[in-house]
Amino acid sequence: MNESNTFYIKILSPVHIGCDDVYEPAGFIVNEQTKTLSAFEPLDFFRSLDDRMKAQYAAICAKGTIESIFELYKFMKSRTFDGKTVHLSQGFVKHYSDCLSKSSREFQREMNQFSIARTSFSPNSQKPYLPGTAIKGALRTAYLNEAAKKKRIALEPRDRKKSDTLEKGLLQYQNLENDPFRLLKVSDFHPIGHYKTKIVYAVNEKKREDSRFKARGPYPIMEIIEPGAVFVGTIEVLMPQTRDVIRTPLTEKGVFDSASIFYKKEKQREDAELKAAGLPTLVTDNAGDTCLLRLGRHSGAESLTVEGYREIKIMKQRGEKTFLDKATTFWLASDAATGYQKSTLMPFGWAEIAHLTDEERANLEQLSLEVATKSGFVSFSHVSDSQTTEMPPAISSPPPPVEEVWENAQITYDAGGAGKISAQMQGKSGASLVGKGNRDNLKAAVSEVLHKNLFEKKKPINARVTVRKVGNAWEIVRVDPQA
Repeated sequence: MNESNTFYIKILSPVHIGCDDVYEPAGFIVNEQTKTLSAFEPLDFFRSLDDRMKAQYAAICAKGTIESIFELYKFMKSRTFDGKTVHLSQGFVKHYSDCLSKSSREFQREMNQFSIARTSFSPNSQKPYLPGTAIKGALRTAYLNEAAKKKRIALEPRDRKKSDTLEKGLLQYQNLENDPFRLLKVSDFHPIGHYKTKIVYAVNEKKREDSRFKARGPYPIMEIIEPGAVFVGTIEVLMPQTRDVIRTPLTEKGVFDSASIFYKKEKQREDAELKAAGLPTLVTDNAGDTCLLRLGRHSGAESLTVEGYREIKIMKQRGEKTFLDKATTFWLASDAATGYQKSTLMPFGWAEIAHLTDEERANLEQLSLEVATKSGFVSFSHVSDSQTTEMPPAISSPPPPVEEVWENAQITYDAGGAGKISAQMQGKSGASLVGKGNRDNLKAAVSEVLHKNLFEKKKPINARVTVRKVGNAWEIVRVDPQA
């Protein structure tokens, strides 16, 4: 027996879920008048040019120097080309204009901070989506926090894998095969109706208004999903065949009760700290059966860790660091990197999740229709100069993700960058999974008995691999020993 349901997630504050991709200078044009960015495939843009412009564009791209990036921005500035539309904050438009008015040498100093991080997107449609792994991670964090109220886990100070030890103790398992969250299946959530993405800045603000020092650090530029967007997907809680496999099976009620309690408390904590710092709070209704959720980057260290076990790294003067049980600053979404009004800042990552009932489905369809009628819904697959209005598609449950099992596939591990595992199978195009900073997601996807050879010895291994279709590519879901 299993519990399978369709859910919707509504974005309440700016959400950015990293995908290790950026908007490349050769693949976008900024329109300062409309405050929009048009993103496209560079090859499509190249084909649209006349022979003289093609030669000039190819010559700039061929240089491959820092100076040529400045030339490329200058070249693109005077062009127009249809593509995916991303909205721009006024601060970004001014930043962009100021950068291009500088000399090449001055621009080079700004260039590293001018990288625009994309939020997770589907390669085929170019539309943003919420990865199932991000949603599952948020639900897991809440569940662990509730479990920590009932059971105390002793951690050794010298334990280099404290987070693993803590999770195994709270969820009562030793091997990943016995992790109860292995049976929580969360699909990717895809947008329905009208939505927008926007380029904003992440700025750092002290939690203490009376602090003598201002918050330090760079101001990342990122694409966010704007509040109001709605995404739909499925969440399924499977029941284990025997208690020997999973000692503490999950239930849908248990998972969502934990999320409701944890994120409501986190919202109250954050609101109190924002008010104390003279910063605005996010007003939410959170009515009916909806449950708060925190997703994506800059969601606050407290929303990503287990209360009572937090060791949040705090950087001090001259590179010194210490560890506390709470963060000392906020990362907030801003329309400008500097000179902003504090009243315009917004916290990152808040959303709400609930069952997609027939009544809610009808409400969302009506809302989508009203938005399209008032403002016009522009398809992101192709935007024309006339801004042709298209009606959003009727809301329907997304198809289940396409998964396959590859027997006796060859698995390799590349420790470079964020880390990456790859699977090769005869007659297939291959599959991969990229690490996320600390590479924990790579180890979680691989059976523990394979860790030594793959991650420590870095030897190719043959294994049974479960893969999922993502756009035109295959993503590794699970690597198990070959039967």
